[in-house]
Amino acid sequence: MSSNSWRLTSRRALLIIGLIVIIVVVAVFAIIYTSQKAEAVEYRREPVGTNSVPAFTRPVGTDQRNVASPSSGGRTFQSNTPGLYAGTPGQAPCDGQALTAELQADPRKAAAWSQIQGIRSADIPNYVGQLSSVTLRSDTYVTSYGFRSGEVTWDGLVLQAGTAVFIDKRGAPVAKCNCGNPVKVTAPPQGAQATFSGPTWSSFSSNSVTVVNRSPTVIKNIIVVNAERKGLVQQPLEGGDKTVFILLRPDQYPSRCAMSGVGNAPTGIPAPPDVAKKPSGSTTTPPGGTTTPPESTTTSPEDTTTPPEGTTTPPEGTTPPEGTTPPEGTTPPPEETTPQPPSDQPSQQPPGQPEQSQQPQPEQPQPQQPQPQQPQPQQPQPQQPQEQPPAS
Repeated sequence: MSSNSWRLTSRRALLIIGLIVIIVVVAVFAIIYTSQKAEAVEYRREPVGTNSVPAFTRPVGTDQRNVASPSSGGRTFQSNTPGLYAGTPGQAPCDGQALTAELQADPRKAAAWSQIQGIRSADIPNYVGQLSSVTLRSDTYVTSYGFRSGEVTWDGLVLQAGTAVFIDKRGAPVAKCNCGNPVKVTAPPQGAQATFSGPTWSSFSSNSVTVVNRSPTVIKNIIVVNAERKGLVQQPLEGGDKTVFILLRPDQYPSRCAMSGVGNAPTGIPAPPDVAKKPSGSTTTPPGGTTTPPESTTTSPEDTTTPPEGTTTPPEGTTPPEGTTPPEGTTPPPEETTPQPPSDQPSQQPPGQPEQSQQPQPEQPQPQQPQPQQPQPQQPQPQQPQEQPPAS
């Protein structure tokens, strides 16, 4: 009997172990299959001197040809990394005044362009005047915004090395110079597989596309690679392109440099540590069929601040309609409160008043309440002895 029980127990144990092994194998295959079918995000390659997204303006800058994207560019760089961009002292690749004139010539384009940049239409001259222009040293991910028939369009792009762009005070590209299109730094979503379409170039590699992370702080100066001869140049970002470039001596070189030893970049300078792919304000390729930019802006353009006629939004300063009640828990402002009659409790001293300003309240005499008289206990009267009449 005991032998049969042992055999049954052994068979059950083997069955349980077999089921566990089957479950583990199925789970492993499921994970491998899912990872191989990761979401694909398409980016269109855009060579220098071309534009695949409808242009906002005519060209206001010149791209540089024959710039090979280095293999060391396939990583993420902070926008203030020395050597990330290239520049020529005294020769800005883009014309900010021409960009401003092109946008102001068409109010609809100006309104759309400023909305994407998060400014008002009236602020375009001041905003563009503070931009600087540089040349990309490596193929770079961006989202580019175009304008066609009064509507904004966009597409995820890889800009070829040599593309001229405007950068803001945080060192991030904000506009493409050969078409005036706004651009925003971007990166493939985590876990997604980037695919590429469109014309290609000899130095393109899917493993050498750069992701730019926008600096969280304002940059006063940025160090770029001299596009004319070997070396580094300090380019101020405070005055736009109307600045004085400073040629750096080798003893003034930074301790870190992006893509050193390639092109005119000095050799022997190590690259900075890699950073996470979290470009500020980045967007992936938006879904089709929409006509507004996917990223919300903090300031609406001037042309869209005034509501159209017939809207029901009341102007500022109007009172709410009768019958409405304020939310529970709200406290009316002090100037609108109604004085309350004095209470028996002493009032709180107002904040900010000196202590001696609080006069003590005179005490009111309390009326004396008549005390009920307690009955006095009757004292027993001593009995007088009665006189006995004399005996007859």
